Formats: sequence, structure tokens, C-alpha cells
Amino acid sequence: MRKNFWKKIPLKRLTKEEWEAICDGCGKCCLIKVQNDTQSIPFYTSLACQFLNTKNCKCKVYTFRDKKKRDCLILTPDNLEQVMKWLPNSCAYRLVKENKDLPSWHHLNSKDRNSVHRTGNSIQNLAINEMFVAEEDYENFIAES
Repeated sequence: MRKNFWKKIPLKRLTKEEWEAICDGCGKCCLIKVQNDTQSIPFYTSLACQFLNTKNCKCKVYTFRDKKKRDCLILTPDNLEQVMKWLPNSCAYRLVKENKDLPSWHHLNSKDRNSVHRTGNSIQNLAINEMFVAEEDYENFIAES
């Protein structure tokens, strides 16, 4: 990977490896979101996608996630602008798109993939698998902002 690529190379010109490296591994994008008819911004819940391993915040079916879960949000440089409202404010893709610095705990700065967990910036061991909750009860799990 090119040195400090996220600071100087447009997202659409990143290699696949560089694009994937921007992800901080927090798992927040894999939380179930709910949206009512009057709100344009979705609410996060404490429920995680059934395919998220909440111990390491990695997708169990990453390679075929779009086939396993039809509403999985697959980020690309081409759709990032349109889907940003579904991403947490701390999302590294969002920060790079907004020309903001990545936090010190981000692995590209800290050189440590686990710093996101150690600093409490992930959902590690905090979310409940969506399979344990009926969809009509999701709103009972809306997380405080």
C-alpha cells in the first residue's frame, strides 16, 4: 500500500487493498438501523447483523454478504456519497470522504488493528444478534445517540 494513501489519493483511485484498509473494523455499520416515515436520518439499534461476529467485529460471510443478506450495505467509492447517512459519524470512509483526519486509534495511524477495540470505539461484545429479536421489536433496541 502507498504511504498515507488515504490523505492524498482520491477514493476512486485506491486499490482494492487500500479501499479495504480504510475500514477501522468497528462493526458499527453492521448494526441494524431503523427509520420512521418522518425521519430522514436512521436510528442505530444495539442489534447486530446475524452475520457479524461481535467478538472480533468481522463479517462471517464477507465475501458473499450481498447474497446472504439482501439489504447489506456494500460500500464502494461510487456509492459512498449516497449512503453516508447510513454510516456512523466516526466511520473512516465517511471521514476520508469529508477530508477529515482519521482518529489516532485508527489502525492506519496506530499500526494496531485492535486499537479500535481497546479504546472502546467498536461494538465488540456490545451488540445482540438480530436473530434473537423479532423485527417488530427492533425499535425497543434503539441506542442513545
